[in-house]
Amino acid sequence: MTTSLMLQRFITGLSAALALSATASQAADLNARDFLSAPAGTSIGVLYLGNEQANRFHGAADPVGNARLDVNALAYRQIWFSDICGRLCTPQFVMPLVEVDARLPGAAERERQSGLGDPQVGGTLFFVDRPEDRVASGLLTMLTVPVGEYDSQRPGTSPGANRWGATFVFNYTRGVGEKWVLEASLEAQLYGDNDDYLGMTLEQDPLYRLQAFASYDLTDNTYGALRLIHAEGGALQLDGRVLEDTRQRYTQLGVELGHQLSPRHQVMLALSHNVDTDNAFHGSQALLRLARVW
Repeated sequence: MTTSLMLQRFITGLSAALALSATASQAADLNARDFLSAPAGTSIGVLYLGNEQANRFHGAADPVGNARLDVNALAYRQIWFSDICGRLCTPQFVMPLVEVDARLPGAAERERQSGLGDPQVGGTLFFVDRPEDRVASGLLTMLTVPVGEYDSQRPGTSPGANRWGATFVFNYTRGVGEKWVLEASLEAQLYGDNDDYLGMTLEQDPLYRLQAFASYDLTDNTYGALRLIHAEGGALQLDGRVLEDTRQRYTQLGVELGHQLSPRHQVMLALSHNVDTDNAFHGSQALLRLARVW
């Protein structure tokens, strides 16, 4: 194998891992019934405990199959329901802590880094809000602020991404019958430039995703849900040079189980798995979410 090809695979693997580890610290992934609203004046604190593991990287960057990934994330999200926007909206912020343990495509050894990820600020503006009918529609906008811990010589496992980002999610939620809730969300993740990526400038095309849920009331306090996430995009450029085989495509299927412990406390467990992946890590995800209404 030529030195240039080895370097291409290594940089491609670093770039893919950077995109994935940065995503792990974000809260772009929705959960079932996230857009069912609460009255103005309500405040909700949410704690996320997430893990993502992959024993394979599907793509040209890892032809021998040595890549491995293990990401642990702890994130706190604070949400306020308010009518300050002239209609219902939810100002919010997310503070993540991330641990990344990975053997990147093309790398000889594993790397591990942990620390503060890039926080996010933003909120949802509701266009439709009929909680009595379980009907809602809104636009979630989150700005990623590049203040997380970052190592320019080990960018693939850094908790922060050293770049601004913006995520836009348009959702429509509708209750069907007495027990079903169906949801669909269209999402765009936009990325600023990382101007210190191994001493070079990394650019990334937008990543577009569809998230869909079908949830069912098992009891008055418990629901189960099926989830689908499909993503396309995110191709990379380094110092203006297009990196081949970096456009991502993946499909995830999963299940969720949520339970209302009390009028103010809820717990939710989500499990998902990649069923189809191109140019990204192929693995499984687990999430435990704890919510407290104030």
